[in-house]
Amino acid sequence: MTDPVLPKPGSPGSHVVHRRVEFRDTDAAGIAHFSAFFVWMESAEHEVLRRAGIRLVDHPDGPAGDTFSWPRVSAACDYRSAVRFNDELDIAVAVEAIGRSSVTWIFDFRHDGREVARGRVVAVHCRIGPGAAPVPVPIPDGVRARLAACAAPSAGSGSGPGSAA
Repeated sequence: MTDPVLPKPGSPGSHVVHRRVEFRDTDAAGIAHFSAFFVWMESAEHEVLRRAGIRLVDHPDGPAGDTFSWPRVSAACDYRSAVRFNDELDIAVAVEAIGRSSVTWIFDFRHDGREVARGRVVAVHCRIGPGAAPVPVPIPDGVRARLAACAAPSAGSGSGPGSAA
């Protein structure tokens, strides 16, 4: 995975989420288990979506109608150094690319300024009818604009991984 370019905290597109490594996140050696990073990426993504005023799950016609959501189609994480129980993490989150129906998120995990891991998640905006499979649909312009405000400096609309969807 290519190293994502994340904005510095406080700059446009910068979103930092803080998490503490819980006991349940660790393995028998007391080191954060690899799978915990995927939970933290999803949680950090959801927090940034809330800050941007974007619903993760939307029921525009009420609960009996179609639902719009963001299923993940790809997730990866590269680990650089270990963190342990009770360590505090700073997770920088940004949008790397916005496609027709997809958004690629990038994550930079740090502990006391030390690089811990880098991750990437691609989510696709889908319509999900009652009892039906998810169908990719274009990202509405208003949502696209709010996602663009979360973009890393080198990010662009319609380029990069996940832009074809």
